[in-house]
Amino acid sequence: MIDSMGFSVKMIRQEDQKTASWSGGATTQMAIYPEDASYEQRNFDWRISRAAIHAEESVFTSLPGYRRLLMATQGEFVLEHEQQHTAVLKPFDQDRFDGAWTTRCRGKGNDLNVMLGPGYSADMLPVLVRDCYREDVQRSGPAADTVSYECIHPVDGDVEFSSGSDLSVVLRQGDLLIYKINGWPEKPIVFRYAKAGAPVHVVRITICQEAGGSK
Repeated sequence: MIDSMGFSVKMIRQEDQKTASWSGGATTQMAIYPEDASYEQRNFDWRISRAAIHAEESVFTSLPGYRRLLMATQGEFVLEHEQQHTAVLKPFDQDRFDGAWTTRCRGKGNDLNVMLGPGYSADMLPVLVRDCYREDVQRSGPAADTVSYECIHPVDGDVEFSSGSDLSVVLRQGDLLIYKINGWPEKPIVFRYAKAGAPVHVVRITICQEAGGSK
């Protein structure tokens, strides 16, 4: 954990993440907030996970009270939300849906999941890093005392990540870096990625408090 005025950074290496089996494959929990919350007890505010789907057809676990954002990272999926809509996801396509919906999945591959409780919203942005890439992070939120989380996940390779002069680290495939921003930073936030060799897909997940959301 790196702490500085206005932000803190936490690295969650792939080997420290927990994987559990379910009827359609296996799910790896990458991060959960609060950190002492439990997915099984459904007392978390938000959760990031990735899944390997092995069954040709599967039914997602019901999650009443949570909204979901899912991105395919390998393979192709068809998500059928009963009496709602159907989404066809190729790599780095995404779909939003209510966790209480009955959702059937057809197709095998890997995906990235964000689960959100009341008071939080999220976006996922995929980036292909071929050599060097720079992102100007736009701080969003209803008030200066809110908190947001910029979560960086390299999907299929390693990448060098830096932010200003405060942070420089190598993110390995499967790792998750959480950049927590408190209020409005004094200086603009710039993320830089560098990669030598084959291109790497990186997904930036932005999780924000909504108006009236809990911290």
